[in-house]
Amino acid sequence: MKKLAAAFAVLSLVALSGALACDKDKDQSAKQAAAPQGTEVRQVSMTGVLADSKCGAAGVQGKHCPLGCVKKGAKLMLYSSDRLYNLDKIDSPEDHIGVEVKVTGTLDETTNTIKVASIENVTKG
Repeated sequence: MKKLAAAFAVLSLVALSGALACDKDKDQSAKQAAAPQGTEVRQVSMTGVLADSKCGAAGVQGKHCPLGCVKKGAKLMLYSSDRLYNLDKIDSPEDHIGVEVKVTGTLDETTNTIKVASIENVTKG
């Protein structure tokens, strides 16, 4: 009887470990299927004006709207070629709001976010 119980315990452990291994493979397959296909990340250099996530393109006419909204927690965005792009981080945004800027960085097209490498004010003349 003890041998039978021991054999049953060993077979149960083997079956359990096999089931867990199958679940692990299933989870990895699900993660791969959930990953966006054709994720586009590319280097960009765009010219436009800074906006905020609250007012969007409507707030790009002046300096006070985007700056005020950003101070209240809105995210900075780039308005370029009639499109808005999320910007991940900019040091001293007040220096660039209200003027035309050139943003260089990496655009993740799935999130429409530019990881900013540099930003500079565009001088006309």
